[in-house]
Amino acid sequence: MPRKILVKGGSAGPIDFVEVPAADEHELQETLRAHPQLIPAEDLGLSGDLLVVGRETQLASGAIDLLCLSRSGELVIIEFKTGPKNPDFRHALAQVIDYGSDIWKLGGWTAFDQGVVHRYLSSKWVEPTYASCDGLQAAATKAWALNPEEWEVLTDRLDQVIKKGDFHFVVAAQRFVDPMKVSVSYLNETTQAGRYFLVEVVRLDGAGLTAYAAQVVHKPEVRGGAGSSPAAKASEAAFLAAIADLDYHEAMNELFASVKALGLTMEWGSKGASIRLKSPDQQEPISVGWVFLEGDQWTWAKHVTFGVDPSTLKNHPSIEPAILEFCQKISLVAGGNPAGSNSNAVIFEPSVFVKKREDLIALIGELAARSS
Repeated sequence: MPRKILVKGGSAGPIDFVEVPAADEHELQETLRAHPQLIPAEDLGLSGDLLVVGRETQLASGAIDLLCLSRSGELVIIEFKTGPKNPDFRHALAQVIDYGSDIWKLGGWTAFDQGVVHRYLSSKWVEPTYASCDGLQAAATKAWALNPEEWEVLTDRLDQVIKKGDFHFVVAAQRFVDPMKVSVSYLNETTQAGRYFLVEVVRLDGAGLTAYAAQVVHKPEVRGGAGSSPAAKASEAAFLAAIADLDYHEAMNELFASVKALGLTMEWGSKGASIRLKSPDQQEPISVGWVFLEGDQWTWAKHVTFGVDPSTLKNHPSIEPAILEFCQKISLVAGGNPAGSNSNAVIFEPSVFVKKREDLIALIGELAARSS
């Protein structure tokens, strides 16, 4: 059955948009290629806007429809099926795998930047906003206002993604046949790296206007979150399992449960996680805490660290006062050590965190309440 959408609020009154088959699927392909923001990134397990790093860019296996990068360093390979028959579906699926193997063979993010991104940025397909960028760092910094530490985290993850072939594979079409969904389910269940998604792109007409919509109609079962294969990212379960001290294990488990209950999120990296607060100013949340196992750290953060990287505050003016008050109160908790290196953060050794966890979790609760 065709989708229907009612649009209200215009001067002409409500408009009914009704899904109509596109006369030519190339129309939908061109629309998606020109407007990649149609891709629902959140349904791919990614947050924030995607940055296009390839569009009709030639790889060893052909010209890729779209290649996008997330702020967290995930690569999204997108191919549009343009034929009506079952073999066309299989061809599109084979193409994304071929493109993935082409990128995997590059062996790391620097070769990817030089061999793929540079060519895209100097091509006719580049968005005007990024035409002056000379490489991935310039484009990513323009897209997300990254500081040096955030750029390091992004390239760390991107390097792992490329070396392991752990890509987000997206096949887009106007409609998908059942055998295609079965094939994608099989790949998601049996492959150790990479996740496969099916996205339907449709056209809707009404009152002389045309609209387009995209929806993820098939995705993998949750397996620890995007990019969380054991060799690539840590996970809450693996992190807790590595803590031998029972008191510290219990305290950390309590922290994780409280963070979830308060509406904050955990972003897992290869060595630990950041505790992130939602912001009304940006789609991307801001980090206000970090956890690492003994011996691991990220720049100035290690063990249990609470506070903020001051360079990130400029992007979150609405909640900056609440975060600064949180940092000031955290600094007064006995037993903490300043993280230093221009941070506004405090490190708590495991033994101190065990004793002070109730106070620290209470301060996180205050921050969440003030920021909501």
